[in-house]
Amino acid sequence: MKENLITHTLLAVCFISASAQETTKLDPMFNQLRTVIHSGFMTTRGNYGLGRTVTQTQVPIAFNDFCTKEVCGEGESFQTAVSEATAIKGNEESNRRNHEIRDRLLGIIRHGLDSVTALPGVEESYHFESHHQGIDTIRYSICLHSGQGQKKHYNDQQGYFYEDVPGAETVSFNYTTKLKSCGRHFSGWGSLAYSRTENVPGGQSVAFDWEQYMQTLLPMLTQKGITQRTFKWAQDRFYGDADKDYALGFTIYQDDGTRSVAGETTGTIYFIPAERLDFAQQVLKEIDFATQQYIYNHPQQTYQYDYGAHFQPIATEREGRHVQLLRTMNLQEGWHQHYIFVCSDVRGYYFLLCDTRGALWVPRESLMLKSFINGKKTYHKGM
Repeated sequence: MKENLITHTLLAVCFISASAQETTKLDPMFNQLRTVIHSGFMTTRGNYGLGRTVTQTQVPIAFNDFCTKEVCGEGESFQTAVSEATAIKGNEESNRRNHEIRDRLLGIIRHGLDSVTALPGVEESYHFESHHQGIDTIRYSICLHSGQGQKKHYNDQQGYFYEDVPGAETVSFNYTTKLKSCGRHFSGWGSLAYSRTENVPGGQSVAFDWEQYMQTLLPMLTQKGITQRTFKWAQDRFYGDADKDYALGFTIYQDDGTRSVAGETTGTIYFIPAERLDFAQQVLKEIDFATQQYIYNHPQQTYQYDYGAHFQPIATEREGRHVQLLRTMNLQEGWHQHYIFVCSDVRGYYFLLCDTRGALWVPRESLMLKSFINGKKTYHKGM
């Protein structure tokens, strides 16, 4: 069973949220990239129980030429209901725009990383490029600061990469293209990654204080115009097909080394109607800012925070798109964790606050369910 059924789709709806406390040498480059890429950023900061915090920013760079059956003998037309000539022209125009965007992104990244490499104090940098008959390979590995006992590794896919240890600050970029089977078009994939690891004061980690944190959030979630309802999800095993019944989930390790899906989650959904998008975005912005303030003031508490989720209106989907904001950990009490998700569907915008003991598995119809216990569903009235 997959540990997280929609990990990769979450990337497409996460953004970097600037914080007064969070500045890096890469900020100018990231700010430029945000003018070109309006989705795809993911910045995570967390204390995972080792007495230190880790901040990571990842930016996927994807590129794919459109093929047509008329020209290449494979692929689908850009517009299936128009003439062959129009379809070919549509693909050519789309590919031209994609190439322009890709070249602009690569230009920003190259300039940004070259500028960082030239800064005094940078300890080590590695840069390799190969371009042959349209096949590109670009690799950067930069160690801004080495950490305590840091080790460097190498493989053919990434080039050099560095371990995340206290004191380490690194950045890498890997991009490759390949010729598609038609022999005329290309696809490419790359990832820009920044990581910084810091010791927390005292060098110890403690359980997240959910009650204290909630005191800052509840005034925002109980404003006029926000309704709420409670829910309960529980499972001792999977009932039916997990891929169809659950939107996402996490298994947990047992003492004997096996994985378990058993767990119980109770919580509250806070709801804002679809016609109040601006209000929903404002509430989300307030929660984002308050959470950043809290985790920076309490870095010793165990948590994972994904910066700056952004509501996106959904016109046709029945199910909600769940985006994780916060995951807290209190592993000393038998996998007692809390989660905050934000979601949207045709009805509106949701904040899900989850109190989980054991494994968390979110039902696909979670936004409409009063309970989902061992496969038995109970819907909220009118839903």
